[in-house]
Formats: sequence, C-alpha cells, structure tokens
Amino acid sequence: MRRTLISIAVTVTGLTLLAGCGGTDADADTGTASSTGQPAAGGLSDEATKRQAVQKLIADCMKEKGFQYEISPPVEMNSRSAEFTGPASVLKTDEEMRAYRQKYGFGIYSEQVFPDDPMVKQPDFNPEDNPNNKIREALDPARQEAWDAAFSSDGKNGRNEPGCADTANEQVFGTNEADPEKQAEKDREYEKFRTDPAVVKAAHEYGDCLRGKGYKVASTEPGMIENAVYDVINEPRFNGEQVSAAEAKKRLAEEITASLADLDCRGEYATIARTQYGAVVATGGGVG
Repeated sequence: MRRTLISIAVTVTGLTLLAGCGGTDADADTGTASSTGQPAAGGLSDEATKRQAVQKLIADCMKEKGFQYEISPPVEMNSRSAEFTGPASVLKTDEEMRAYRQKYGFGIYSEQVFPDDPMVKQPDFNPEDNPNNKIREALDPARQEAWDAAFSSDGKNGRNEPGCADTANEQVFGTNEADPEKQAEKDREYEKFRTDPAVVKAAHEYGDCLRGKGYKVASTEPGMIENAVYDVINEPRFNGEQVSAAEAKKRLAEEITASLADLDCRGEYATIARTQYGAVVATGGGVG
C-alpha cells in the first residue's frame, strides 16, 4: 500500500510530498482542526521563520475546511550559512557579511572545522516527524483524498484547484509555482535585473576587481558573478575530495581570505542588487 509522508519542512515551495512504502489506513476520522502547535523559535533563519508563518496559515485554512492540521516544529532546510552564500549573500550588508566571513569564509570548510556550530551545521530532519502524517493516516481512504485536496493542488493526480498550502505559500513567499503567469512575471523581473545597464557595468567591475586580486572569474554575468570565487574554492569538495580536519583548518584560512576579497570587490553590484532587486535576485527568478 502506498504511504504518503508530508515533509516536516513542507511549504518551502508549498507542496513537498515524499512517497514511502508500507503503513496502514485506519478508518477513524480525527475531526476538525486545531491550529495550535510549536511557534517559530528565536534564532531561526528568515526562511524558516516564513515557513512557520505558512504553517500557521495552513492550519487555519484546514480548520475552516473541517480538517485537523498541526503546526510542525520549526526546522531549518539549510544551514544558516546559506543566507551568506551566493546570490542570497547580496541581500546582506557588507557589515553583516564581514562578521560572518571573518570566521566562516564561504561556509565550505568551516562545516568541518566547526561541526557543531549551528551557523554551518547541516540540518537533520525526518518527514516522519511531521505530526500531520499520523493525522492523515488515521482517516479512511475517502477522507484522506479529501484531506489531500484541501491541503494542496497536485496536477499529476488531477487536483488543479489551489489548496491551503498553495495559498499560504503564495501569501508569505509571494509566488505560486503552480501559476504560470506569476512565475513568468517573476522571470521577467529577474531578466530586468540581469540586463540593467548599471547592474551589468557593476558586475564587470566586480569581476575585474577579483581578477586584479588573482582570482579566476568564469563569468561576470549578473546572478553568476557572486559565485565566482566560491566556485573556485568549492571545486575540490564538489568533485568529492575528502580532507583531514587539520587540512580543512588550513584551507579555511585561505577560504576566509578569498571570501573577504570577494566582499571587498562586490561594491556597487551588491548595493544595486540589494536595494533595487532584492525580491528576485536571491532566487534567480525561481520560486521564492
């Protein structure tokens, strides 16, 4: 029998459903909803805080539709370092970035040097932990289908009407990947960023500065230039290279130097991206 698990981190894009095997269907209907649950805790990333807001909206919406839905405990999808890397990094001020990079660099080798530091430690979450799996499984098959339809759309299964997760995600994150028109609008906004003459000029200056400091720059295109030095430093790990703790510490020192050079060079590019295109630049025109 097919068992559906709802990821505890559901609603980043709204509708992460993970299929598993086994399990049984009970025939008890658990009735109406409770929107109580663990609120967002202090110290969460911006993304995790937004996902908790989505969870609360889903719970209220499901209750209105006559279903129980418990707010999942807050989890991080990525380490906090994700906010300081790549396109997302331009949304941070130079002061915020400098404080981070002086210790963690790009967040590459620091994960090995500081394995228990929540800033760089990769989160570990299990979809089994989502309390709504048990709620759903306690329903008879017909009620499960109704619960699923109330929860989210699913074009593969013929559910095209937006569900609670769709509308909540759109309200908080500002877009719905199931809506082609809205996605196309976001793509157009991102293209404006990529082709803005001021952005293009600043991106070339960014690249010239990095090359002047001796770093290889594969592309000065807006949306790619901010990953130029990161990609060079990360290439050995990307290709599967394993290093000792001592070697990781040595490489972190080099990484910190490179990351600060990158920060010093980004200049006007980061300022324009952050102040004029912040809504689209971090997601690259994708779903926020």
